[in-house]
Amino acid sequence: MRNWKQWFILFMVMVMSLSLLAGCSGDGSGSDSKTSESTSNTDTSKDPEAPNGDNEGVFPLSEKVTLKMATCKHPNNGPFEEMDFFKQYEEKTNVQIEWTDLEFAQCEEQRNLILASGDLPDAFYGTLALSGNDVINYGGQGMLVPLEEYINKETMPNLTALIEANPEFKSIMTAPDGHIYSLPSIRELMLWLSPDMMYLNKEWLDQLGLEVPKTTDELKTVLEAFKTQDPNGNGKNDEVPFSFLWDFANYNVNGIGSLFGAFGRADSANHMFVEDGKVVFSAMEEEYKEGIAYFHTYFKDGLFDKESLAQDRNQLVGKGSGTEQRLGGFFSWNAFSIVGAENDPKYVVVPALKGPNGDQVWRKSLGNNQGVNPFAFSMTAVNEHPELTMQWMDLAYATDTSIEAGWGPIGVTLEDKDGQLTLKEAPAGMTTDQYVFKTAPVEAPYAILEETYGTRLALAEKDKIKIDGIKEHYLPYMTSETFPGVMFTAEESQKIKTLDTDLNSYISQTSAKWLLEGGVEKEWDSYMANLKKMKVDELVAIYQTAYDRFMSAQ
Repeated sequence: MRNWKQWFILFMVMVMSLSLLAGCSGDGSGSDSKTSESTSNTDTSKDPEAPNGDNEGVFPLSEKVTLKMATCKHPNNGPFEEMDFFKQYEEKTNVQIEWTDLEFAQCEEQRNLILASGDLPDAFYGTLALSGNDVINYGGQGMLVPLEEYINKETMPNLTALIEANPEFKSIMTAPDGHIYSLPSIRELMLWLSPDMMYLNKEWLDQLGLEVPKTTDELKTVLEAFKTQDPNGNGKNDEVPFSFLWDFANYNVNGIGSLFGAFGRADSANHMFVEDGKVVFSAMEEEYKEGIAYFHTYFKDGLFDKESLAQDRNQLVGKGSGTEQRLGGFFSWNAFSIVGAENDPKYVVVPALKGPNGDQVWRKSLGNNQGVNPFAFSMTAVNEHPELTMQWMDLAYATDTSIEAGWGPIGVTLEDKDGQLTLKEAPAGMTTDQYVFKTAPVEAPYAILEETYGTRLALAEKDKIKIDGIKEHYLPYMTSETFPGVMFTAEESQKIKTLDTDLNSYISQTSAKWLLEGGVEKEWDSYMANLKKMKVDELVAIYQTAYDRFMSAQ
């Protein structure tokens, strides 16, 4: 059965000249799936019914079932098969997962190879495994299983109850063709409003008699002092005043997109924003040009690290770690993910800066779809245990299992104190993030609602610090809202793939050249003409249509 389906899907791929496979979370009907399975060599007695609206009688299975899943690892993740979370999950269910771990930097390439081989997994797991465009595209072509028939009280009681209590989740999960091709990751918390925060070395500021800057001019003064006055006191000119990441994958966390807000409009990796219901492409607006011209002076004067435009995250972390501090400032989710736990207290959050014209804006992320990523688990057409897979997945939407998927297992990284789960201290030499990511997937399908925090789950101190920082320094200035996680039609997805890659590559390379060498003012008109030739207006129109459709469904 599996071999026939593999060749069928490979044939479809060849006929349609496709180069990518996207997986979609499986949610098929129990009766239909069992009818088809009865003609195969599979023993369907291992695919149990869910009794009385819950799955308590289903697991553990009397006989072990093995499922094959592919996942794209977060840079901090270890091997999935070694995670305590999945070891405990297997003990509870008697379902064994054979993992194919795709490395983050090569995820798309490795996923393409899986498709080309025809040896497909049963499912793709995690929010990093498949893009939304891929899910919609290949779901519509039948390579991914529609899931809505499985989302019922018998097969998926946890997820069904969640959707009934929060109907907006279903609209976010539903594709333009009316089907649900993937299961969501839901994490309602203000943390996600600003994945990027700006940090400066507070020890250096104090040593040099400087205040935390509130304007771009004050920031420039601070970085000049960091560069010239030997704040680490080692007698060497080895300080890096400020460094960041420019690549697409890391830009929204470790890049300077929000800093463009000092000129009236922030930037993001794909440059798509929504302002008063209108889609705006930031990289073709005057504010972007002004920001590029201004920050060129930072590069010219050696205040911004020139390696920022080409380095990877490991290189940035290398500049921030160690006992002898070299790094003055950076953007990151939190400070210790760049400089480590030992150096974390030395850094302070920098507020949204006021620019030369009095503008003060910060990028707002994930505000208009409540931190819901609808593309967290996808099931392929070769899966011989679709209902069992969905019952297995439904356990992930129970409160405690959701918490464990995001913070690690109870008894390992979490401990239960009077009914409230709290994070344990990380082992020596590890940050809390490193510890959690080694024991749990984190970027996973689950549902942690806002009311869970402070009740069943204690708010981690690191999260409380980040939330307080967002409220104090960024929330009042969040007028640039990034484009929400809407679903596109297959045709829209294909158009976006065609247009987006070339546009973003051109913008990234051209802007990097301007930052290093200058020239944005002289070359802006030709740059704008090239964007038009590359059909940027058509791309914006596609996003506008999808956004209008998304809003009309609310």
